[in-house]
Amino acid sequence: MDRQRRLIIALVFGCFCSLFLVCFDAALWGGGQFGYRDAGHFYYPLYQRVQAEWQQGRWPLWEPEENSGIPLLGNPTAAVLYPGKLIYAWLPYAWAARLYIIAHVALAFGAMLRAMRSWQVSWLGSGLAALTYTFGAPVLFQYCNVIFLVGAAWLPLGFLAVDRWVRLGSRPALLGLAIVLAMQTLGGDPQSAYLVGLCGCGYAVGVAWYRVRKVNGQEDQGTVEPGRQGYSWWLIPAVLMGLALWVAGTVFLAEWLPKLRPQGKPPPTLPWMLHVPRAVLIAWGVLGLALLERWRRQRWRSPLGWMLLGLVGSGALAAALAAAQLLPVLEFTQATSRAAGEGPHDIYPFSIEPQRLAELVWPSVFGISFGRNAYWGDAAQIPGIRQTIWVPSLYIGCLGLILAVAALRFRRGPARQVWLSVIVTVSLVGSLGQYTSPIWAARLLAQTTGIAVPDIGPLDIVKVTPIRLDRYLRDGDGSLYWWMTTVLPGFRQFRYPAKLFTFTTFGLAALAGMGWDALRAGRNRGTLALAAFLLVLSLSLLTIVLMQRQPILNAMAAKKVASGFGPLDPLAGYHELVRALAHGAVVLALALILIPLAGRRPVLAGLVVLVVVAADLAVANARYVITVPQALFEDEPEVIRIINEAERQNPSPGPFRVHRMPIWNPPRWYSDSSRNPARDFVTWERGTIQPKYGITLGIEYTHTQGVAELFDYEWFFAGFPRTIREPVARALGAKMGQKVIYFPRRSFDMWNTRYFVLPVNPHGWMDEDRGYAAFLDETELIYPSVELFQDPGKEAELKAWAESHDYQIRRNRLVYPRAWVVHDSRPLPDLEGLTRLQQNGPMQEILYSNDNIWHDSTLTAFDPRQLVWIEKDKQLELRAFLSGKPPRPTETVKVSYPSPQRVELDANLESTGIVVLADIHYPGWKLTIDGQPAPIYKVNRVMRGAAVPAGVHCLVYSYEPRSFQVGGTITLAGLVAAAAFAVSCSLRLRARTVPNGSAEPHSEAKPDRALPCTDLSCPFGACSQAASQSRAPAPGQDLKGP
Repeated sequence: MDRQRRLIIALVFGCFCSLFLVCFDAALWGGGQFGYRDAGHFYYPLYQRVQAEWQQGRWPLWEPEENSGIPLLGNPTAAVLYPGKLIYAWLPYAWAARLYIIAHVALAFGAMLRAMRSWQVSWLGSGLAALTYTFGAPVLFQYCNVIFLVGAAWLPLGFLAVDRWVRLGSRPALLGLAIVLAMQTLGGDPQSAYLVGLCGCGYAVGVAWYRVRKVNGQEDQGTVEPGRQGYSWWLIPAVLMGLALWVAGTVFLAEWLPKLRPQGKPPPTLPWMLHVPRAVLIAWGVLGLALLERWRRQRWRSPLGWMLLGLVGSGALAAALAAAQLLPVLEFTQATSRAAGEGPHDIYPFSIEPQRLAELVWPSVFGISFGRNAYWGDAAQIPGIRQTIWVPSLYIGCLGLILAVAALRFRRGPARQVWLSVIVTVSLVGSLGQYTSPIWAARLLAQTTGIAVPDIGPLDIVKVTPIRLDRYLRDGDGSLYWWMTTVLPGFRQFRYPAKLFTFTTFGLAALAGMGWDALRAGRNRGTLALAAFLLVLSLSLLTIVLMQRQPILNAMAAKKVASGFGPLDPLAGYHELVRALAHGAVVLALALILIPLAGRRPVLAGLVVLVVVAADLAVANARYVITVPQALFEDEPEVIRIINEAERQNPSPGPFRVHRMPIWNPPRWYSDSSRNPARDFVTWERGTIQPKYGITLGIEYTHTQGVAELFDYEWFFAGFPRTIREPVARALGAKMGQKVIYFPRRSFDMWNTRYFVLPVNPHGWMDEDRGYAAFLDETELIYPSVELFQDPGKEAELKAWAESHDYQIRRNRLVYPRAWVVHDSRPLPDLEGLTRLQQNGPMQEILYSNDNIWHDSTLTAFDPRQLVWIEKDKQLELRAFLSGKPPRPTETVKVSYPSPQRVELDANLESTGIVVLADIHYPGWKLTIDGQPAPIYKVNRVMRGAAVPAGVHCLVYSYEPRSFQVGGTITLAGLVAAAAFAVSCSLRLRARTVPNGSAEPHSEAKPDRALPCTDLSCPFGACSQAASQSRAPAPGQDLKGP
């Protein structure tokens, strides 16, 4: 290695280390912990809960602390079996939590660098791409959502493996792809694995299509020169015609389809949509069989067939490797609202707002919320835009963006370059979510201009339901993302369009590295013009902003916008706007100097570019990496201390649960600015045990909202509006006839809720995050003191408390025990599938208690302590245990939990009956009564029931999921298969090694199968004839020099 190359490599890693230390200095040396957003209240306690199970010598299978019990191994975000979590076994938890995140940032850099070098990109281009990808805000900020950081870290290696198989026919690449897909799945991001496989299939189709055209001589016709764009004359008119038909058809259906929606409150889905997933699966199955039959008729000589077979086989091996975790995850998610055709699962949240694409050029141009609320984007109040921030910035580096745009190729160019260009385009449009729908555009046009459009309804409201209450289609229906969720099997169960932007970031970063090499070779293709245009635009906007300083400040101040970060600071927002435009202008000015220099002094220009890119990303994005003191995670939360004290004074006869309303913030956060809002968030959220903070501290939550909730269980806790009468209105300080949000109180009583943690400010009683009217009757205030609420002289103190602390703790007098005995029953209809229509009637009968708020003369209130609801087909089987008598006070059940996977009940019954356990009924639980196996019955829709004879008996529930047992067996078989395949590839490579010791890269591709592709003049990089005459460089070899 010559001196020049050593210098370049040293600078690449030096820039990485510098950026790495700038971003993570506080976490590594300052005692900071990642506590912002999900990193604090979700992943920190969840992974601690998983690790606690490992430390007890148990498989982490079940978590009883949330939603009356949920599978822990089946929780996809828990990443229980991900090998990278071994770090938690080796280090103290606090350090492991930091290094787990930091290590995946380093892995993302290394993986991107490896992929680019294997693609024969120079060290300079590879370093630029790796820095752009790793420290671009869309990837870097995933430290707050670590499962997506895991997916992003493995992503480059997945694309590298796909390319090596499809283009070069490398069999070891299939094993590498299987490992990457398994790691992404086990790490908690199966969507990334799904999309890598999807991109691979698209790549295979593109390469095979071009090879067929090349063999048939179609590509030889015409006068298009290699390396230049050439399009048939009809292509642009055809595309425009297709777009016009899509827009017109979507708007027409938006007007017509609501008329076909069945009646109901809330409105049901369109009838045929429940059958669409099955129809899509059938359609894909038919397509697969058709391709297989065509391949057979071609005597198995189709390159596409071998490509797809390899990808499918790799995916199958990945599924086998991850099966021990994947099968429990599938078992769980298929029973959640994500799999429900009419469930509360919304597919459009976190669609990237179109105007935010400006952040690709100007970092944080709409402001920043950290330190002080300088985010003026909310004040813009653009019609039709609902601000939901997935990542606070989209900035990946202005220089990298310019190089990537110049490197876009959609027809002629190296295979992977065309592939990456398509990925960038599709993922970018998909990440915009609902904002690419003609319905949204037509509604926006009508609202802003008054132009008449068909009757398709207004724009979605802020808190829109998954199916609009006015029966119209959603804004995003008909968008590219809607088509993805409809046409791609299972894709609807994933959430958040913005997650697709990780693929956009990868594609742009890779193209930036390739663009640098092209620039160095003199193929700048408008790079200088693009940089000049953006510089002129930046300077023009900066000039306007500086000249219009006072009007801009006045406009920002006129918008009284506040968020959890405090009220908008107009001056700070203005400074962020100026900073962003100036930052972009400086980088663009440097680009204008470096772009011409790349052709004359490529090494010098490359070294300067690396430094500029590193400095650019450090200034723009390092401030988004936020830590809080580790000590905030170590003390006892205030609410737990208060509940423990209340229990010492008045102990519960058995285990109990706590309902903490999921999400609300103290009003003072909206009225006062804070210099350290992240610290405020962690202090208050943990102090008030916002889920999941309590799961490692002995708290069992009645109802939490996380990655997914069981569909049947969710029906117990859905709020709905009720009109209140005079006594209730007087007690609430509201008006008679006013509507309040009502949560079925009986649900919380039945599920053993002893304490309610509620806000103080009800915010008009209709806010689902604050409306606690249902939790006042038959409860006693534990904290703060009753005098604070009742003493007129303490109104100011109460107001101050509500502004700054805003929580109260109430003890429930109507709480049911964890288990009880009944001797009577009512039938439930057999429910199949996850639909609202089937659930509504039966659940209403169970939940209706005829209290002060929910009073309906047409309904009858039954007492769940006197009877149990059982499916009709089980009633006959249990009739010997259902005498119809009321339970006696002497019939008791004592419940204990020796471990999360074991429940012991000591039951005393005077006559045969049903022992009801208020834990979730879920596959994998087994029951013994006095040591003898016994069936578990699903009662009260989703509780556990046991048929017990008279006398004293010991009931033991144990969790032994068959999904884990079967999955574990498959995983062991997968490991054996992977090892055998690795040995086979090694022996095959050794057998095909030529005498001089160098392997023949194409020796694995037989002439009648998937031939490697090396012709750089073709749209997908090669033709079969060229493949048989040329030899590809060895992986990692750089033919272009530094």
